[in-house]
Amino acid sequence: MNEEQRINVCKTSVAQIYTMLRSSPQQWRAYLVLARSVTAHLDATSFMQQTSRTTEQNWIITALQRLAFADPDNGAVQDIAAWCARQWQVILQRVTHNVAALRGMGEAWLSRAQPALSRIHHVDGSSSSGGSSQWSAPSITSSDDERQNSAATTEAERRSGTADYVEARGFLQPAVEYLERAVTAAPAQQALSGDLLVKTAEAYMSLGNASSPRVNERYFRRALQLLRAAKSIPGYTLWPYLERYLDDYGRLLE
Repeated sequence: MNEEQRINVCKTSVAQIYTMLRSSPQQWRAYLVLARSVTAHLDATSFMQQTSRTTEQNWIITALQRLAFADPDNGAVQDIAAWCARQWQVILQRVTHNVAALRGMGEAWLSRAQPALSRIHHVDGSSSSGGSSQWSAPSITSSDDERQNSAATTEAERRSGTADYVEARGFLQPAVEYLERAVTAAPAQQALSGDLLVKTAEAYMSLGNASSPRVNERYFRRALQLLRAAKSIPGYTLWPYLERYLDDYGRLLE
């Protein structure tokens, strides 16, 4: 089998992974051996270094990364996730503004934050809106409301310094940086999509929820801007929970 034949076999395997992720994602563990075979065979070829095949490379890395983070609340499949991150970096070294690679890196960091975000939701969900430390508009209704808001802000400030919040921010900050770079680069490449804008907004929402009440308003505001931009794209529809976010937080922040 020559090199091109080996590459084609890998592409066929990746197509099978895509099909599984669409139709039966609960079976993702059964495809790990196949994914590891793909990475090993590709590493034995020059495919990932071929500058003329960036689109194919993006397609392969995206599939394998989705598989690696198929159960993000419990962490990544580390070897596959690390392989994908290395390949994104190779692409970015030669094409600094490649939207797929910037988005891929951003989504990888966002996925790495999910275990900490899941723990935050589990611990704080019963006492905070959306299951996390939150920003809220100041109350002007009564002294009791003011005291309650002050106590809630103090508690949110305390939680923002705990281990899970610190861990989440450590992953979410590079996530929003890469995704913002993707959003900035996308128009020139005719690659700006509602999905990219929403993914970036969700990263900002998560970062706001994991941050101190003293600073998180700016993250929520940026999320609102991105969601509005996504909603303005003809034919794109926000998920209902994002529509509610726009309505609820839009009123509070305006």
